[in-house]
Amino acid sequence: MQNIQEQYFVLTLPLQAEAWQKDILEKRFEIHRQIYNALLQKALTRYRQMAQTRAYRNLKEALSRTEDQRKRKKLFKERDCLIEKYQLRKYDICRDTTKYRQYFKDHTDSPIVQNLANEVWQAIDSLIHGHAEQVHFKQPGQMKSLSGKTNRSSIKLRGECLVWKGLEIPVRKKKNSQYEEQALSQEIRFCRIKKTMIRGKDRYLLDVILKGQIPLKKIQASASAERSNENVSLVYRDGNVGLDIGFRKLAVVTEDTAAVYDLPEKDRGLEKKKRILLQYMERSRRSMNPDNYFPDGRIRPGSSGWNFSRNYRKAKLAYREICRKQSALQKQEQYRLAKEIISYGNQFFVENLDFAKLGRRKPNGAYMSGTAPGEFLRILEYKLSQQEKQLRWILPFLVKASGFNHHTGTYQKMPLKKSWRIVDGQKVEKNLYSAFLLSNLAEDMQSFDLDRCAERFPKFLEAQREKLQSMAS
Repeated sequence: MQNIQEQYFVLTLPLQAEAWQKDILEKRFEIHRQIYNALLQKALTRYRQMAQTRAYRNLKEALSRTEDQRKRKKLFKERDCLIEKYQLRKYDICRDTTKYRQYFKDHTDSPIVQNLANEVWQAIDSLIHGHAEQVHFKQPGQMKSLSGKTNRSSIKLRGECLVWKGLEIPVRKKKNSQYEEQALSQEIRFCRIKKTMIRGKDRYLLDVILKGQIPLKKIQASASAERSNENVSLVYRDGNVGLDIGFRKLAVVTEDTAAVYDLPEKDRGLEKKKRILLQYMERSRRSMNPDNYFPDGRIRPGSSGWNFSRNYRKAKLAYREICRKQSALQKQEQYRLAKEIISYGNQFFVENLDFAKLGRRKPNGAYMSGTAPGEFLRILEYKLSQQEKQLRWILPFLVKASGFNHHTGTYQKMPLKKSWRIVDGQKVEKNLYSAFLLSNLAEDMQSFDLDRCAERFPKFLEAQREKLQSMAS
C-alpha cells in the first residue's frame, strides 16, 4: 500500500468566470491545442525519417525474432542510440517548446508546454514500442485540460481564486463544507484547468491535486444532530468479506451477513432518448448527403464531403448531453454503492476476472456496457485504499469458487443458467455461496480453509435465509 505521504487526491471546484475571462480561457485552450499539434507534427516527421532507415527496420525485425534477454538488451541500447540521433527523447521534444513558449508568452508558460511535450513524447514512444499503430492530432475543441507542475508558478490557487497569467478567477465552494476545508488545509501539488460541456455550454473547472490522505466525509447522525450541526463518522466493521461480481449483480458475504446488490445501470429512460436521437441523426445525415450512399444504403468508400443541417448539430449536442448525464448518474450510484460495501469489513476478496475478454461473448458485452462491473471494482479499490483497507485479487483458475464444494472438497462445473446448488444437503444460491467461499480463503490465497467453512456454514445459511425472505417481502 502507498505511504500516506505519497498518496494524493483531487478536489474539483467550479470556476466563476465572467464572459471576458471565458473568452481568454477559450483562446488559451486553442493556442495550446495548436502547440500540441505542432510538437506532434515535428516529432512525427522525425519518427518517419527514423522508421525509413535500414538500421531501424533491422532492429525491429531482430527484436521480433530474438527471445534471449542479453541480446534483446543490446538491441534496446542500439534503438536508444537511434532515438537520440533523431531527437525523439523526452528532453528533445521539451526543447522544441521554447520558441512556442516565447511567441505565446502572454498566454502560456514553461510548465504547461512541458506537460504538452510529455504527452507528445508518450504518443511517439507508443509508436516506437509498438503499443499503438498511429497517433492523432487534436481537432478544434478537443483540448480539454491544462495543468501546471507546482502551486508556486503557472496555474495556482491563491486563497479562493485561480491565478494564471493576469487572470484571477474566483472558485465556488460549498458553504460550511468541512470536507473542502480539511482537504485544502493539506499541501497542494499542482492545479489543472478542465473544460467540459454541460447543457450545451462550456464550463470551466479547477482540479486541485492535494498531497496526503483524503479526509473522510461526515454524515448526519440523526435529526437532533442535524439541528445541532453535530456530525459523526461512519462506523466500519472488521473481518473478511467475500465478493462475487457478475454482469448485473454483486453478492457480498461476511461471517454473519449475506447481501445481494444490483450493479448501477445506465438510465433506461435516457437510453430510449439516445436511440431516438440517433435514428433522427441518421435520417438527417442521409437526406443531406444522398451522393455519399449507395442505392442499397451503404456508405460510399472515400466519402469526405459531408453536410449537416442545423437541427442535426442541435441533436448532436443533445445526444452528447444525455451521454454526459447518464455517465454522471451511473458513477454517482457506483460511489454510493462502494461506500456501503466498504462498511462490511477491512479485507475484501474478489476473483480477478478479465471483463474485457468476457465482454466479447454475446450477450455479455451488452450487459457490461450497461453496468460496467470493472469500473465499479476500480472505484471500490480506490475507496478502500483511502481507508487503509485492501481488495485482494484472487486468480479464478486457482480457487474455482463457482464450482467448489467445501463439504466434499471437490469441484463440479456449474452451468451458467443454474442459480442454485446443493451443498451438504442444503440448497444455496450460487453467487452467495461463491462469495462465502472467498470470505474463507486460506492464508496461501490459493485454497479454502475447509474447517472455517464448515464452522461458519450454518451462520451463512441463516444469513441467506434472512436475505432471501427480505427480498421476497
